[in-house]
Amino acid sequence: MKGHWRKAVLVYPKFDTADTFWSYESSLKMYSPSNEFGLPKRLLPPLGLLGLYRYLKPYYDAVVLIDRNVDPRALAEQLQGGDHVYLGGMAAQEKGLLADATLAKKQGCVVIVGGTAISKQSPLKGIADHLIENEAEAVIGELLAGLKDGRAKAYYQGSPVEPENFFKPDYSALNLDNYVHMAMQISRGCPEKCEFCDIPARFGKSFRVTPVQDTEASFKQLAELGWTGPVFIVDDNFIGNPRRALETLKNLYAMGELIGVHLPKYTELTLRIADQTPIMAELRSWFRKTNFTTSFYGVETPNKAALEETDKQQNLRGDLTIVQKLRLISEQTGSGVLMGMIFGFDSDSDETVDEFIAFINETHVPIVMVGLLNALPETKLMARLLKDGRLIQSSSCNNSDGVINFIPMTFSIQQAETNYLRILRGIYEPEAYFQRVMAHLQLFTSDYVHKGRSRLENAVTVVKILTGLHRRVFWRYLPVAHQIARKRQASDSASYARLIAEFFSLCAQYSHFSIQTENLATQLEQRCYEPWQQFSWQEMLCLPIIAVVLEKQDSQSELSSQITVQLASGYKVSGTRVDVLRVFSMFYLESIVIDNKIEPSLTLPEAIDLEIKAVMQVADHRSEIVGDSDLSAVTIHVREVWAKKPAYLQQLRRIIKGIQEKAGEFTDQ
Repeated sequence: MKGHWRKAVLVYPKFDTADTFWSYESSLKMYSPSNEFGLPKRLLPPLGLLGLYRYLKPYYDAVVLIDRNVDPRALAEQLQGGDHVYLGGMAAQEKGLLADATLAKKQGCVVIVGGTAISKQSPLKGIADHLIENEAEAVIGELLAGLKDGRAKAYYQGSPVEPENFFKPDYSALNLDNYVHMAMQISRGCPEKCEFCDIPARFGKSFRVTPVQDTEASFKQLAELGWTGPVFIVDDNFIGNPRRALETLKNLYAMGELIGVHLPKYTELTLRIADQTPIMAELRSWFRKTNFTTSFYGVETPNKAALEETDKQQNLRGDLTIVQKLRLISEQTGSGVLMGMIFGFDSDSDETVDEFIAFINETHVPIVMVGLLNALPETKLMARLLKDGRLIQSSSCNNSDGVINFIPMTFSIQQAETNYLRILRGIYEPEAYFQRVMAHLQLFTSDYVHKGRSRLENAVTVVKILTGLHRRVFWRYLPVAHQIARKRQASDSASYARLIAEFFSLCAQYSHFSIQTENLATQLEQRCYEPWQQFSWQEMLCLPIIAVVLEKQDSQSELSSQITVQLASGYKVSGTRVDVLRVFSMFYLESIVIDNKIEPSLTLPEAIDLEIKAVMQVADHRSEIVGDSDLSAVTIHVREVWAKKPAYLQQLRRIIKGIQEKAGEFTDQ
């Protein structure tokens, strides 16, 4: 089928917000050499399209890949002669996907769109010819056959494929000089069950590992193309299967020996790596041997009740505190730590903000990606918030934009966003940040020489850092970094140079985070809030009901009639009468649990009785919701419908545990 079509154009759209906490654009603009077009380099290439590029080559006379984040040339000109345009991207690129798909359609191209931005609710449905949700490898063959015979479907639902069928990236599609880091995937899937995470729904819980020969081929190609910089292993959870992860690390070491260089690497994994078990100890040792210079850990929060609430049990394991675990990781791997943190759980409050800041500043972790909790599609969190009536909009999937997409439990949307800014300022003010930098330099070790940029490029970057925007801050802390490096290593050693280089790298990153924090402050000052955005969910449930509108009558059961309840704040709760009853019952449930000191260990019959009591209190105090419903039917519904749903008792126990813990904290204060 070689050359069945003339040309395929693969397009990676611009991000909706180019300069985010995750992009490092501020630092790259100020300190990094320019790309081939004279623009700032980007951090990472479009890995998914690199794999599609290799796969499609046998089917087209020419395949072209365009990264709109590095290439400023007019897209319309580059689409000329294209039979098919393949767009891929994330939800944070939705606006770019819509714009590029619209342009491609005007050019007369057949448009295919895939990536994590795609769901059955995607606005691209009305524009693109064909959409692919989840893993494209599962359906790409069917799509191409359909394009050939004119029977291609409008929507394809991908599913987890065997690792032998993973797309294999072709890095020759890129000008590597346009990027600071490269990307590679070795495994997919995560066995954890965090409520806010969409990975299990999209890629499954089973841990699938790329065949070793494919990973080796990718590293060989990068070496042949002259790449000597860092490689981001973009796995969902590198240690999802510890024994397979250990095997992978040993293979990576052998590959490094084979190609003559152990490229610096980083990845994403959980705090299970700090477990006091033989397998985890061995993994920590091999992370050092294979030159993992840093990795990203989903710490999320120091609030134990919030970790319980979101089912992040892996962070609660063992006797060590989270701070101790993070230190152990760096001590035994020699690597740095990137920490992901989230604020906005139901167990969070205005009072926990200072604890949140203090926890971060107690660690040795300079770079902390803090975001407001957002409910993503396909997650248990979104399902719960939707059922509770708290979801207000789809997520931008940029959790560092200062926007929360649901009504928090104990503080308002406005207060959540104000608290977020307070956290960022508390951890990125110079003294706090550089205190963590110095603690990091005390632990950071690299056994390999990094053959990245030339000496001249490094020298130019250092001069820019020491004469740039935050030069006074950097000059203040440079002598401290020098003392630490000299104490740990001889001043003429390569190790000393690496520690000082690490200091300058963290200076450059400080500029980015400092600028981003102040940009967010400006945005929040200009943001206008609706009256309902100034109430917490707990407060919202206590507000007077202004109106109840019957949207759709159910002739069989009044409880199933669709209604909309408007509160005094202007906020509206919609659903069946029984669903709305349950939404408002949560306020009364909390009172009953506290007043009667109900424990989370209650039985199923006790749970049903508890829920019925709460619903009946709503019926007494909010009779307009019940309307003409038969209250005995409510009791039957609780017993026959709610209580028979999977994990009903487990979920209610978790709610009760959270209520009791919050009540205990309040009593202690």
